[in-house]
Amino acid sequence: MEIDNKNVKYVEYDGLRLPPFVPLLKDPKERFEEIRDMECRKDDVIIAAYPKSGTHWIWEVVCMLLKGKAEYAKETKDFLFLEAIPDMSVVHNLASPRPLNTHIPYRHLPKQHVQNGGKIIHIIRNPKDVAVSMYHQLLDTGLFKTFDFKTYLDKMFLSSACPFSTWFKYEKEYEEAEKKDKFGSIHTIHYENMKKNPIEETRNLAKFLELSTTEELIVEIVDKCSFHKLKQIDSSFKDHSHFKKIIHAEREGFKMPEMLRKGQIGDWKNHFTVALNEQFDDIFKEEMKDSSIQVQFE
Repeated sequence: MEIDNKNVKYVEYDGLRLPPFVPLLKDPKERFEEIRDMECRKDDVIIAAYPKSGTHWIWEVVCMLLKGKAEYAKETKDFLFLEAIPDMSVVHNLASPRPLNTHIPYRHLPKQHVQNGGKIIHIIRNPKDVAVSMYHQLLDTGLFKTFDFKTYLDKMFLSSACPFSTWFKYEKEYEEAEKKDKFGSIHTIHYENMKKNPIEETRNLAKFLELSTTEELIVEIVDKCSFHKLKQIDSSFKDHSHFKKIIHAEREGFKMPEMLRKGQIGDWKNHFTVALNEQFDDIFKEEMKDSSIQVQFE
């Protein structure tokens, strides 16, 4: 895969290849330590997911549940994106409850939050759809020379070149953490279940967060957070200034990627050939042979 190295810079920390967010380019070790050592509150909520797994969507739902109102936040989830916000004082100065979000592996989550049984919402999405979504986002930025989907799978998504490690390593680490979770503080939600049964899954989220909600509010939140409406709001209402600050939006040739593209289940079928699908299935079977994660490919 050819990359324009002048405009695309990556850093590495703890074996992770990290995207070019401003704080990570400056000093990834400092930012990861800031996250690990941050002072947490008992009502903090951390949404943790591998990139392109539905963080924007679930963050919006959680924000509405915490507020008790089906109202859109002017900010995007990047406003409280732990590894990428320009200054951690944004988090420290925010009123409770704080809906934080991150793509970092479990081992780097705030120590205090984990030790005190702070609530973690973990999102899992079919890795084939994750791969497709990430592929299109990379192309959307305009920073990468044209490359085909097979090349991308081989040289990025299925390799150590993928941001935040491979999907397999990332998900197995959270799976192991949930097995050892003595507080019941990790709630795993499957992207596909949220698409198929949004009212039930939103109701389960409210229960996990120990919030008193009405059925009317749940229904209204589900409606406001439909993919179609979130996509409209993202372009007409949301303030993306924070995101532009963290990704060097002024870089030559850079274009703002589309964060909400299709939001479909099974779009991978439009990109995987039979041979690619068989190759991916073989790798998945080997990588996840000791895992009990039930991925929904359909």
